[in-house]
Amino acid sequence: MEPTTKQEEPSTLDLAIIKYTPYLKELQTKLFTVFCVFLVGGILGFIYYQQILSAIMHLFKMENINLVLTSPYQFIDLAVGTGLLIGIVLALPLLGFFLLTFVRPALADREYRLLIRLYPLAIILFIVGFFFGGWIIQLIINLYSQTTLDFSVNNLWYVSHFFNQILMTGLSLALIFELPIVLTVLLKLKLIKLSGLKKSRKFIYAAILIFVAFLPPNDIISLALLSIPPLLLFEITLLLNQKV
Repeated sequence: MEPTTKQEEPSTLDLAIIKYTPYLKELQTKLFTVFCVFLVGGILGFIYYQQILSAIMHLFKMENINLVLTSPYQFIDLAVGTGLLIGIVLALPLLGFFLLTFVRPALADREYRLLIRLYPLAIILFIVGFFFGGWIIQLIINLYSQTTLDFSVNNLWYVSHFFNQILMTGLSLALIFELPIVLTVLLKLKLIKLSGLKKSRKFIYAAILIFVAFLPPNDIISLALLSIPPLLLFEITLLLNQKV
């Protein structure tokens, strides 16, 4: 009679693969859905970029500015940039929701409820931040265009550079406006301490100012206007989390 061979036990790696494969498949499905939404939004933004940019021009009331082309290919750049923006704006909320549902098993009920309550506020702050960035651009445009007209100087702006500034500043401010949500989550989950944030206030101020300094338009007035809201949001976050 032949001796029976002993069946090998699965290794730790095999057990990990078996355990986490369903989660990875779920993550893959959700990321693919987000990519599809981004792709559809990007295509729509690329196709209808003229209508979108025309609406922006009407919103900014640019009667005193002449937009010029330096290359026929700038319209392609505008279409691609608009498509990317629309795709990102549509995909980000869905991505955030999918991430919440994906990490749900690893969170306590209290932690999950906290994230669900803060998520709508995060979307609102994102929208407010984007439009605030656009409003800053409009304010600077009106200020400088009127000043140049007073000196009988024509305003000639490169069309692609102008719209890229609007989109970049709006999107960057939208991300900055998420600062209260990020800090509140970290504080509530005990990942950072309120006392530590207060002690690091000057470094956080410096980081905000450095980040804002890289945003267009690069002038002292814009720097001051763009810096005030995130600094106020940081201080408001500290006040609202005093009991943590």
